[in-house]
Amino acid sequence: MLKIENLYMKYNKTPVVKGISLTVAPGEIHGLIGENSAGKTTLIKCAVGIYMPDEGTITYDDLPIYDNPVAKCKVGYVADSCPYIEGYSIKKTVKMYECFYDKFDKERFNHFNAVFQLPVNKSISSLSKGQKMKLTFMLEVAKNPEYLVLDEPTSGLDPVAKKQFFDFLIQEVEERNIGVLISSHNLASLESLCDSITMVHEGQVERQLSMEEMKSELTRLNVVIEGGAPKAVYEMPEIMKISNVGSIYTIVVKDYNESIAEKLCKNGASFMEAMDVSLEELFVILEENREKNVDKNQYMA
Repeated sequence: MLKIENLYMKYNKTPVVKGISLTVAPGEIHGLIGENSAGKTTLIKCAVGIYMPDEGTITYDDLPIYDNPVAKCKVGYVADSCPYIEGYSIKKTVKMYECFYDKFDKERFNHFNAVFQLPVNKSISSLSKGQKMKLTFMLEVAKNPEYLVLDEPTSGLDPVAKKQFFDFLIQEVEERNIGVLISSHNLASLESLCDSITMVHEGQVERQLSMEEMKSELTRLNVVIEGGAPKAVYEMPEIMKISNVGSIYTIVVKDYNESIAEKLCKNGASFMEAMDVSLEELFVILEENREKNVDKNQYMA
């Protein structure tokens, strides 16, 4: 199991990661989401042993990752940029991996490349960003790791390549029971992939739930209120967002229950349909409400 416990990290005395803890079990895909500069990439670089955290521990199957080759052999890392020698060809880079990693499987690399079709005799410098991301994924998975840590792994990929990438990722989890920690702004894909989610804000864990719990936190209601919604509806504390086109209202509420439905009916709702919100919609609504609260507090100050 990957365990990150009470992790702290600072840049130039400025805290970037503030006491984050999370776990990733074998066979689990765990999503890491948050706004830009939330601390996700710093957390990931600590998780793969690039950075030594100021406080806290990171272990893989109870082995500390930092400065530990045995633990690092358990981990495949796909960064949002290509880390390889630009003047090397793909073929030469594969040979380098064969020298460095005892479990590297060239046949597996070739199996992936039969789909991605990268030109193995070309230099890495001649590849597009999307091709470089494919190369990184193939090389890291061909190491036969027990865990994969992915930071914006679909950056630069076209829609077809993204589907191929996620199909391969799911296949790895199902066939080899690997644990996956993935950070991405592609929330629609994470929603269909992940078993659990950690949402970070300003370096701290804001929410940490299973995907089902995350999706049930907010509910979208399609409501008909003839003649317009009264002020009492807009003042309901459970409502996170409300908009309308004529008499048809879209209302997003927190922790939906019968009491909320009764309040809306008392205030003129003649029809009501409850639907799940997407992970992306959840993220956007929470961010919008956070900004509203900041503006409100500044006004009150």
